[in-house]
Amino acid sequence: MAESSNVPLELGSTATGEELRKFALQPALGSPEDGRRLADFAVRANTEVTNLRRTLRKQEHDSLTLFEMVGQINARSLNLSAMQTYLLRTVSGHFATPKLLILRRMKESDKEFSISANQGWREPNLRLNTQSALNEEALRRRYCMFLKELPPALSTDPGVVALQDLGVELCVPLIQEIETPEVVLEGLLALGPRLGGRPYLGQDLEFLNTLGKMLAICLRNEALYRRSIVDDLTGVASRGHFEARLTTEISRVQIYGHRSIGLVMVDVDKFKGFNDRFGHQTGDRVLKELAQVLVGQVRNVDLVARYGGEEFTVILLEIDRQRLFDIAERLRKSVESMELQAVDGTPLKITASFGAACFPDDARDKWELIQIADRALYAAKTGGRNRIVMSHSLPPASAAAPEPAEGAATTETQENGTTAPKERRKTRMLLKSENPDPN
Repeated sequence: MAESSNVPLELGSTATGEELRKFALQPALGSPEDGRRLADFAVRANTEVTNLRRTLRKQEHDSLTLFEMVGQINARSLNLSAMQTYLLRTVSGHFATPKLLILRRMKESDKEFSISANQGWREPNLRLNTQSALNEEALRRRYCMFLKELPPALSTDPGVVALQDLGVELCVPLIQEIETPEVVLEGLLALGPRLGGRPYLGQDLEFLNTLGKMLAICLRNEALYRRSIVDDLTGVASRGHFEARLTTEISRVQIYGHRSIGLVMVDVDKFKGFNDRFGHQTGDRVLKELAQVLVGQVRNVDLVARYGGEEFTVILLEIDRQRLFDIAERLRKSVESMELQAVDGTPLKITASFGAACFPDDARDKWELIQIADRALYAAKTGGRNRIVMSHSLPPASAAAPEPAEGAATTETQENGTTAPKERRKTRMLLKSENPDPN
């Protein structure tokens, strides 16, 4: 009878299940039955080790992916469209789910969550009341929720029904816990089913929950940034953002030799009369509608901003004087043709006056450009309103306002309570003796 050869097994070796079985069946270890039991245990142990290694590899992959996503989302946090597009594409690829959407407040004052981005649906229409039962459940759980596992009392909630009709399977609350003592629900990340019917596992939910918290912080940061550069009433750029953008564009011209920059200053004619006769709600409506008309008549690369009160500015890139006049005339006609009603239904006739200037043709720096465009605007107001005055057609000023020192105050209060640059007050004083009523 041939001698059985022993199978050596060193401590710490990475033996396979088959090698463990052969080792356990060696005669020196006891009876064959004991050997078979030990062999079965060894195979099960090897299977568990293999599964554990696989789990650890997936966790490592998920951690690296999450780390990369958080970095990329944070880098795009001030560009909402780019941030959301990256997030949806990455999550879709990671979980093999073709349908995702993000619900959030678009404005701080909104009472509803609306869809700010989606993938896989064609123009879905969905709004969730911020105080809905679904959102309250999300705040209570602060964790991923399967719609089919929600309490029966939520089955008839309009938000739940609407999401289920879209085919949403899982909702991730976007919880922000940093800024305030109370948690804030910034929105929801909704996911459809995975391809192949694969389930969302526990480690998938942990991944999504962590991602949701990071996304909530980024959305909050983006909202705060947007509020700092956007005028709350009209939705166009704020004055601070206008001045920063004008500085940047002038620097581009000076450094890279780009073509001229056009600056148009716009003032609503007899705006005080709208407020006095119809109330401030009507005045606000006029400003909102006029702002949208201006935005609709310029390119995406241009900038419309509210300068203060009833005054707006428009920065136009890569433009000459003739083209600047043509665009200003288009803006003037668009404002003149506005159809608007007061709060009480009274039809309103809206016109505006325009002053335009080019850099570097008409000015040497930002402050001089603003000053000379404002002189042109004032000339348009005093010349009969509802017209355009180009700065190069103005007579030379008898005195020029000095450039403000760095850090010095550049605004002062006007009669209507708004602010205006001090250099504007000085240039307007040059014309006021000839035309006492510029409004």
